Amino acid sequence: MELLIPSEDYKKYRMNKGEVFRNKKLDRFLSWETPSGRNMFSIQSIDSRIRIAAKFLCTKKNVAVVCSELELPAAQEFGKATGARVVDNYRSSLFSNPKNQKYTEPDVIFVTNADENRNVIAEANLNNVPVVAFCNTNSKTDGIDLIVPINTTNQKSLEIALWLIANEIRKLRGESEIAMDVFSKGDTE
Repeated sequence: MELLIPSEDYKKYRMNKGEVFRNKKLDRFLSWETPSGRNMFSIQSIDSRIRIAAKFLCTKKNVAVVCSELELPAAQEFGKATGARVVDNYRSSLFSNPKNQKYTEPDVIFVTNADENRNVIAEANLNNVPVVAFCNTNSKTDGIDLIVPINTTNQKSLEIALWLIANEIRKLRGESEIAMDVFSKGDTE
């Protein structure tokens, strides 16, 4: 199967660059280790998991995307492109307390950085809400239903990953694709 973007672009945007430390549960997504010990994700694994995530998210009506400031602009574009609700600056009980003014009951929670949003994952698990999450090589994966291996420390990597998933969802819905520059300003970081 042809990759969503050329292999060189995955490398150019450092989407496959992991951390020195790794979670053994993510070994299946790794392809090699640099001489300095940095773990590298398999480009085919990234591409495949992006497609799987898009197919899964496409079937859900009420998707909540929880992001940090780093990827907020791209997450907002993702929300516009797919109809997902974007939650930045997450506060606990957002998904579990009906008395919370911003309370919502999502069908699935899409976390753009598993390391920064452990509380979201825990709350989703308490409420039996599936979790799709971007994970780096050293991320904890407990409570995550669908892992998308990606470099979560690089803004450009996160922007491109969100753009790829949004476009795959739009393709599955029969909608037109969106240009990369809508999600990502500039060519490199």
